[in-house]
Amino acid sequence: MNYNNWLKKRERYTPQKEAVIDTVGGKRYTYRELNQKANRLAGYLQQECGLEAGDRLAVVSKNNIEYLILFFACAKVGTVMVPLNYRLPQSGLNELLDDADPHLIVCSDEFSFVEEGAAKAISFSLITKVLDDSQPDPELYEADAEDIAMILYTSGTTGKSKGAMISWQQIHWNSINTEISLELTGQDCAFVNTPFYHTGGWHVLLTPLIHHGGKLVLQPEFDAAECNELIEEEAITILFGIPTMLRMMMEEPNFDEVDVSSVRFAICGGESCPIPTINRYKEKGIPIRQGYGLTEAGPNCYSLPAGDAIRKKGSVGFPNFHIGVKIVDDDNEEVPQGEVGELLMKGPHVFAGYWKNPEATEEAIDNGWVHTGDLFRCDEDGYYYMVGRKKEMYISGGENVYPVQVEKVIYEHDAVAQVAVIGVPDEQWGETGCAFVVINDGFSMTKEELRSYCRKHLAGYQTPKHIFFRDSLPVGDSNKIQKRDLEEEFKKLSNE
Repeated sequence: MNYNNWLKKRERYTPQKEAVIDTVGGKRYTYRELNQKANRLAGYLQQECGLEAGDRLAVVSKNNIEYLILFFACAKVGTVMVPLNYRLPQSGLNELLDDADPHLIVCSDEFSFVEEGAAKAISFSLITKVLDDSQPDPELYEADAEDIAMILYTSGTTGKSKGAMISWQQIHWNSINTEISLELTGQDCAFVNTPFYHTGGWHVLLTPLIHHGGKLVLQPEFDAAECNELIEEEAITILFGIPTMLRMMMEEPNFDEVDVSSVRFAICGGESCPIPTINRYKEKGIPIRQGYGLTEAGPNCYSLPAGDAIRKKGSVGFPNFHIGVKIVDDDNEEVPQGEVGELLMKGPHVFAGYWKNPEATEEAIDNGWVHTGDLFRCDEDGYYYMVGRKKEMYISGGENVYPVQVEKVIYEHDAVAQVAVIGVPDEQWGETGCAFVVINDGFSMTKEELRSYCRKHLAGYQTPKHIFFRDSLPVGDSNKIQKRDLEEEFKKLSNE
């Protein structure tokens, strides 16, 4: 079965069809050109670098066309790609490199410091030359389903980063689930700007669209204004981003003028999408489909039908086609419908375990079921809702409080642009809520006005006791709000 050499098949089926547009170089690549370049690079990796199946190749770079081709070259020879977070300080990168223990490191010129002291490292400048030269034909490797395609390090927002081993089976079935749920066709086109060290960079749309013969518009990183321009220039059919990215796009001056008639829908993940954002895109004729996924089970596990975006606001929809799910309590027993518990998932789309970390693997995978660490509930119509991270839940006066539920209510206020709620120590109640809020331009609000609003829509124990207004909230490399930074800020404020 062809698990790993997709480009060879794509060249056979759609050789002259455009596969990738490189926004940096401005060049457009057909599937034939993409496959031929991947073959050249694969031959170089085998013959000149001595890489074999199972060897690890680490990459430190922003997105670029050579990086994309490198992945498919690695696939051809069975080499495991290890994309690393280039935004980390050198000490953080060194920690991941020590853990990954790669046979070869590839980095762009701006991260050349990574090469210092490395046993074997090459630059993307050399890769560019290799792609233009003649190279020996590679000896193609035929991967088994369980073979590892890449190692993706988790973001570490709740602890030390772990290397999730992503198998070809996981990539294959994630693509199938995505194609079914989003009804992908070979005519679909999407921009790719999520960093390649994230599962979203590869597996939300890139690998599914390559699998289906669609078109990709590759950006080195997210640029809201450029995204709006590309929608019209390249007839983008599917938008993807976390809520922050979609909000930044709609706040750009060119958003009102851009022709979005080609767009079928936007898909949104990472966190719940605020209702004002959903409404703004709806005004442009773009439904937002909330989704859910994670590195360990693939990014496309749930999908909300476009017609339910308002009626079932806050829901991530239903599990995709080839996915088993259950919601369990702390004793691993399934909870009744409507009650909150941890989401577990099972199926061919789940990861193979954590690299060199059997203890963490055993904790995460129970008889094939992956513990997500996310708290969910399912309503009477079968729609699923994420209500928070298991580790983020706090207990106030004996009552469980889920920050995501509080944030959803606050987000519905017209004055609120961003909000993050955390649990903090409280002498009377054990723990209580603290909200950090960014106000929309042109609006004003006092702390008491926000508390009054919350009391009307939330229980008393859910209403944040502490409120801080900020010009912005700290975000990480994936543009997600960093709650650990806010916890540290609260500690400092409490000690003043």
